[in-house]
Amino acid sequence: MECKNIVDVQKFVLECNDLLTGRFFDLNKRLEKFLTTLTQSEDIVDFLAECLLGFDEKNGIDEAFSIDRKTGNARVTLPTDEKKKLALFTTIFNDISSQKVNANQFLETYFQNNKFTPTQLFLEIVVKPYRDMICKHFEVSPQLTEEDIKKTAKEEILKAKTETVEEEKEVEDVKDETEELPHLTEILNEEIKSCNQVLALLKFEKKKTDMLDDVEFITNAIIQACEKKDLMAVNGLIIGLNYASKKIRNVRHLVQDMNNLIFDYYDYLANLQKDDDEEELNEEEEQEED
Repeated sequence: MECKNIVDVQKFVLECNDLLTGRFFDLNKRLEKFLTTLTQSEDIVDFLAECLLGFDEKNGIDEAFSIDRKTGNARVTLPTDEKKKLALFTTIFNDISSQKVNANQFLETYFQNNKFTPTQLFLEIVVKPYRDMICKHFEVSPQLTEEDIKKTAKEEILKAKTETVEEEKEVEDVKDETEELPHLTEILNEEIKSCNQVLALLKFEKKKTDMLDDVEFITNAIIQACEKKDLMAVNGLIIGLNYASKKIRNVRHLVQDMNNLIFDYYDYLANLQKDDDEEELNEEEEQEED
């Protein structure tokens, strides 16, 4: 899987390894660092946004973790699908970090084993597979070291300096048959991608507030407007998202990217119209001369 920044993915894998090899620690505190490192990787957040899309958090937790009414025994039934499993584990991490779930009580109830402590079993059943699934998706070794990350970082810098990337931008003279405006679908797909990233990051916010609900509502409205290819509605909703998300630091960069993309697109359309007007004017002048 190609990444925008493979180093950030590797740093998260290294944090997973630190968590897995750590001794007696405060799980809440370690998960906070764990999630912070996770959210610093745009690639992982983007992947998790895809996994979380359509995932019913409450039903997902209830189906995976339950108590047998007859015996009183705890039952753990994890999904076999990797994306659903990643969505479930991400929800567990968030619930523990936000103290929606009491970590000690949750582990004591569902992670009992004669060979391991509840924390050790949680690491073995949840954190380790989580790391491995991330590694598998991004083709990263689970056993990497700090030196491996430094080596990769150097290679990326060297690649950026030596690789010549030429992007050919062809200005279309005619509009795409499937679009009202040129490149509209491409632009709106990028906006949807950013919206899904915003929705994923909102799940890592510890305190659930009306502000978060507003941002989530507006973001979903933007996705719907993009799917309808309503450019004016998308533009208006993004302006509203600016104000609603001001105090949510984790999503600011994504909202700014959404603003820049829509601004640049309008600028592109304006220049395209200007070129068309100039071409039409030149044709008229040539006809007059003839």
